This record gives sequence, C-alpha cells and structure tokens, in this order.
Amino acid sequence: MKFIFCLSLATLLTCLPHGALPQGKPAEGFFTSEANAIAVGNGVLVSIKKYNPTQSEIDNATRPPKNAPMNYLMAPFEATNISMYGKEFESKLYSLDKDGKIIWEVTLGFSNKSVASPLKLYDDFIYCGEADKDAPKVTIRKIDRTGKTIWQTQLDSLHNVNDIFVEGDKVTVLVSFDVSKKLTHADGSYSEKVYPIYFFVQLDVKTGKLLKKEYQRMGNYLSSLNFSNPVLNTYFSYFLNNEDTAFFLDANKQESATVVSQEMPKENNILKLSAGTESFHLLTSFSAGSGKKSYHLISNFYGKSKKYDVTLSIDPQQGDRSLLYLNSGDSVMVVTSNPRNISIAFTDINGKTAIYKKLERVISPVVAAGQTGSKAFILQVEGRTRPGIPGTIRIDYY
Repeated sequence: MKFIFCLSLATLLTCLPHGALPQGKPAEGFFTSEANAIAVGNGVLVSIKKYNPTQSEIDNATRPPKNAPMNYLMAPFEATNISMYGKEFESKLYSLDKDGKIIWEVTLGFSNKSVASPLKLYDDFIYCGEADKDAPKVTIRKIDRTGKTIWQTQLDSLHNVNDIFVEGDKVTVLVSFDVSKKLTHADGSYSEKVYPIYFFVQLDVKTGKLLKKEYQRMGNYLSSLNFSNPVLNTYFSYFLNNEDTAFFLDANKQESATVVSQEMPKENNILKLSAGTESFHLLTSFSAGSGKKSYHLISNFYGKSKKYDVTLSIDPQQGDRSLLYLNSGDSVMVVTSNPRNISIAFTDINGKTAIYKKLERVISPVVAAGQTGSKAFILQVEGRTRPGIPGTIRIDYY
C-alpha cells in the first residue's frame, strides 16, 4: 500500500500544471492593500503583491528598537502606492474558490511597487504580467483556467507592466521603465522625481510573438508632467490623468492627446478613472465650499451618445478609499470604505444611481471588488491589524 500511495503522489505531482501550486487553504501572508480581482466560475481570480520579510524585519515591526531600519511592515496596512529600493514585493496570482480557499497559485514576478499587477480575462484565458526579480525585464503571460502557462514573452530594459487589453488576435500591453530627474528647489535643496517612460506593445494572442513595440512620445511628455494611472481601453488607445485633467491618447497619433474632462467643473478632483471600448467614467470628489464634499460620477458613453454627471448617495468620510469598476451591461460600480463603513453603489447607463449595500462591519480597507452574476463581491485582508502580523484574503458576497 505504501508503494501504491507513493506512486499515486508522484503521478499527481507530475500532472500538475507548470508553476501552479494547489493549496486548498486560505491565501495568507503580508499582503499589500491593493489588488485586482475578476469573478470566474464559482470563484475569484486575484492579483496582489506580497511582502516576504525576514524574521528580524517582523521582530522590528512588532517591537521597533531604537534607530531600527524602516521596512514595509512598519507602514500602515492601508498605505498605497508604496515604492521600495529593491524588488521586495512578490506578485501573486491566486485562483480562489467561493470560500476564499486556494485552488492554485502562481508567482508572476517581483517588483519594487505595491500596486497590483494587471489582470485580464478573455475567451477563458488569463493575461497578466510583472517584472523579473533579478533583471530589468518584464514577462507577459497567458495562463489557462487550471493555472498552466500557455506562453510567456519576455521584454528587455523595462521595469513595469502597467496595463493589459485583449481583443481579437492581439494582446495590447502598456509597459514602462522608470527614470529619475533631479529637482532643485528655491531654498537650494534637492529632491528626486521618478516617473515612467511608456511603450505600447502588441503580442499575438495565440503565440505571444512580439508584433509591435512603440515609444509613446505624447504619453511620456504627459508622464513627465505627473499624469499617471494608465488605463488601456482598446488595442490602440489609453487614458492618463491627474487630479484635475484626464487625457485620451491614440497610440497612432504621437503628436497629440485629447482632453476628455473639459466639461468637468473645476471644483472636482479626479479620484479614479475607468474606461471600456465605448465609454469612460470619472469618479470625482466635488467640493461645494465650507468643507462640504460629495462624490460625483461623470460618465460618457460615447458609443451610445449618452453623458451624465450624477451625485452619488455616499457621504465622503475622512480616510475614505474609493474603487471604480465598469461592469458588463454598462453599469458602473463604486465602492468606498473607511474604518467605520463600506458603501457599494451602482449607476446604470441612464445615470440612475442607488446605494446597493451599506456595511457597518469593516475588517480592513477593501482591496478589490467586482460583480458576479447578480451579486457584488468585496475582498478584504483579515488579520493585518498591527505591524508585523500577516493577513488572510477574505471574499464576501452581497
């Protein structure tokens, strides 16, 4: 019997998809508070960064000695857009069942940034990418629903995979490398400004063969002016924004960009931008003076000639985190969370908006959310309440 058991185990390990590790337990670790998630089947795909500390880093975060070096665990869990000197964040892709148990997991790469790696699902295949650990390269992957890598394409002299769009026979990827610029201030002091230099890349969807790699002249000019948050919306176009302005860029027109927020009142600050092939959406914070604020959703369904600017029935609170998603069926989902409550709102293509759910039990900041069938789901990380304590990814459906 012992021989039969060992043979069966060896056979099982031989048959496992390359790179995909089965677990059957919750995803646990020192996760960042930023993720991308997609509902698939009876579960959820999750892209999230994970910090792998040494024991001394855990000890220093839990009981900081005098003059101890700073490490990521000492930062508040809700902190976002953190950059490290080295590639200390491991990028993980998890396939979780409906209860949050791991079906399989894959390490996509390593990065110095806490923001989650992009994640797309198209024709039942998963597309994702991240930087390599020991070289200035990025790897784009096509993965099937079992976690098996179908192809992977490596691109040299790059640091970041910023966004991915898949349609037809092409995989379009916005990638970049970071540059630093020394700034001299009026008082004689210096600082360093770091920003990405973008390239527009297209790969063959079946083979991963490189079809195109183009330097983005206008996009990089805007990047140098602090426009960021790239969102690919077609195989030839993308958006960039800052707090005040959003631009649409056509990769085939390198000398120009189109302002798409010109009708937005100046009292608005852009919090999030989401876009599809026939619409774009701006979640903004509107200041009416005297400290009074409200959330606005500014939408342009240019494919259907519909525009609206609606006020959401969510009262902004100090410490709010906001998320914006464009769902199938042209509905827009907004999620806000703070230490006291979580609000989920839906707005349809005609601008009719309503609070779908308000939750008083908050486990952590919402790290990602989405829709599966008629239900909304949210992801939180349970347990990361103090420095040096790991957490578990939790999925709740409403």
